[in-house]
Amino acid sequence: MSATTSTTERRLLIKSATVLTMDPEYGDLTNGDILITGDRITAVGPDLTDRAPADAEVIDARGMIAIPGLIDTHMHAWQTPLKGLYAEGWTLDDYLSKVFYLREHFTPDDIYDATFSGSVQMLDAGVTGVLDFCHNVMSPEAADAGLRAHRLTGQRALFAFGMLGSFGAPPEDHAWRLEHVRRLHEEVNLGGDGLLRVGMALGSVEYGTLEQVTKEIGLARELGMRMSIHQNPPGQIHALHEAGLLGPDIVPAHANAASDGELAALAACGGGISFTPEGEFGGGGSMDILNRAHRIGAQPSLGIDTHTRVSIDLFAAMRLTYLLMRNVDADTERRAGRWPLTYSPDVPLIRPRHMLEFATVNAAAHLGLSDELGRLTPGRLADVVLVNTEPYGIALGDPAAHIVLQTTPRDVDTVIVGGQVRKQNGVLTDLDPTAAGAATRRVRERVFADAAAHGGPVPDFEPAR
Repeated sequence: MSATTSTTERRLLIKSATVLTMDPEYGDLTNGDILITGDRITAVGPDLTDRAPADAEVIDARGMIAIPGLIDTHMHAWQTPLKGLYAEGWTLDDYLSKVFYLREHFTPDDIYDATFSGSVQMLDAGVTGVLDFCHNVMSPEAADAGLRAHRLTGQRALFAFGMLGSFGAPPEDHAWRLEHVRRLHEEVNLGGDGLLRVGMALGSVEYGTLEQVTKEIGLARELGMRMSIHQNPPGQIHALHEAGLLGPDIVPAHANAASDGELAALAACGGGISFTPEGEFGGGGSMDILNRAHRIGAQPSLGIDTHTRVSIDLFAAMRLTYLLMRNVDADTERRAGRWPLTYSPDVPLIRPRHMLEFATVNAAAHLGLSDELGRLTPGRLADVVLVNTEPYGIALGDPAAHIVLQTTPRDVDTVIVGGQVRKQNGVLTDLDPTAAGAATRRVRERVFADAAAHGGPVPDFEPAR
């Protein structure tokens, strides 16, 4: 099958890959081709050489697995330069005192550099799309800076404009945010190319009011924006539901404390949760939320959350999620007295392929792009990642298991976003990792110096000479 396209657009032919289309109609191809025209996939099949024009650029993908571009649905890119700052103490108090307080010392230049650095690292690791939950919008210029950085890197981004201001901020602080979101919608969502969109990071209910969140949701729905919200204390999904605010356009992040009733409400409206497994597990959060959400139908997607705790590596997140879910299922069986361990009909066997679905199919739905991304099929946007299985070879069994259980970012050979090759032969084509590293150092020097000048706690840091 193929999609109708213009004959003047650039062609790209990926040859001889193991193709995981993530679409039941197409399945997996053990020796498959992908034809890309412009920014879209136009054909997928076992041999498309005769269908590709003579001037098509060819990528030899023998020994590689082609997957849809990975999508991170909960990432704070502005915290990228604070890598490791939250690694030793993972309580909420640790986070507020060691990481979050620093946002008051970020200038728009810092937001730009931090977002640039994070986006480059994500692309290098095969993360073609992200919901960038930017809860460090302390001025209109800060939001504009984050958007400029995403435009430069070309990662497919939903920039979720943070509605949470300084704690105890006056009402007018909320008003300018609503006004600026409206302006950015006209400028970016209506006037852009679709690669970058503006969404809304709703203010946390525990730090604001339901009345404020109601205004935010009302504006977002008026503009057709996607939303995400930190869901930490119990009962918040229920509160949104009772207020008639819950919908598939809101993605609760974390949601460890969500009840089965809340998950059922999410599933009923076609929604799901964004889970950040490394942070939740390390922080002592409840892990059965994933199994419950998966069974109930509240589709999970995955995020890294913050580079201050863990590496930018969705492969690791998928791997840990799989192991956690298997362990929760096994514990359910043990508690029921079934031993030796067997899996009963009411405890479905989680498979590695589910994890890849979380990071592609489900994640695309959470970004509001379920018809455009998440599967390698004709007509969809051409966001593709090629994973190199050489020199040691592909694992036996389901190739999705190789992606989830055997792959690291170092195995990412090729990254394509909207038909543009952003990484090839293991090297970024138009972005410089050293520039990302330099941006990180600039942020640290400026932010830590400003924090010290205002008498705040300053991490150990050796400035560049």
